[in-house]
Amino acid sequence: MVDDILSRSTIETKNRESGKTKSIESLEDPMLVRVRTKDALTANDAAIKADLPVAVDKTSQNVEVMSYLREHGVPVAFVSRNDATTFIARKCQMLPIEFVVRRRAFGSYLKRHHYATSGDIFDPLVQEMFHKYAVVPPLGRAKTLAAIFEVTRQIPEQRARELYMENGHWTHQVFTDPLILPVNETTWALYPAKRPVIDDEPLMHIFPLLKPHELKHITEKIMLPTFALLEKAWAKVKVSLIDLKLEVGYCKKTKELILADVIDNDSWRIWPHGDSKQQLDKQSFRDGEELTEVQRKYRIVTEYVKKF
Repeated sequence: MVDDILSRSTIETKNRESGKTKSIESLEDPMLVRVRTKDALTANDAAIKADLPVAVDKTSQNVEVMSYLREHGVPVAFVSRNDATTFIARKCQMLPIEFVVRRRAFGSYLKRHHYATSGDIFDPLVQEMFHKYAVVPPLGRAKTLAAIFEVTRQIPEQRARELYMENGHWTHQVFTDPLILPVNETTWALYPAKRPVIDDEPLMHIFPLLKPHELKHITEKIMLPTFALLEKAWAKVKVSLIDLKLEVGYCKKTKELILADVIDNDSWRIWPHGDSKQQLDKQSFRDGEELTEVQRKYRIVTEYVKKF
């Protein structure tokens, strides 16, 4: 019935001690951590990297956004700012999932839906999930005994880069951030994030990482309220919130599902007056704009979020 089944217990939580753009530090209180932002930006599966002094801006953005959300009832891990580039947060067991909310069609959505056009407006909002572990098909090498038993598998994206990326290019087929589509209460299917689902068989099947009532909680208490609050805040300064990426974890202390990680200029697409040519978000870095211009936009966004 399924190509491959991975149980909940076999997928380890991604090591969050040191990531591409931030690091997590333990504190004396085991229920808290310090999150340190790095002066770095990455894109395209970390094939594009740049050292850029954005840590202060990104930290400020997250502090303002999380404080605003907390004041309006969204359960968040954020506790307080620590210094210019760090903040304190409740320790969480993070889900290896990126939750995406879309108001308009853009980015990978257009690659998965050929009938859509850039800027199509969604009402109701589109909600999607992407697995943070990469999917690696069999290598297809010599027909050894080991190769016969090789199956499609999931591994942490960092490990996939170590094994299969050289000079910014994949040396083997690797599917990063696969799209998650629930099949039923016992099965989720994973699909390529940048190909039409209708044209593809699933890359693999896994056991659900969340129960139906947990998905409902994330949708109703975290994803939709967060997007609505931020969309309203951005609208006040005549900026359109196009889409938003969120991460969720189980609070170590309370065991509840809460909004964790960060929300900063890497987390959304924002277009002043709804014009993509005026984009202020990380997409400008992906598009290869001058780094001085990218940094200028991050500073503009910092000033905007102070008004939330």
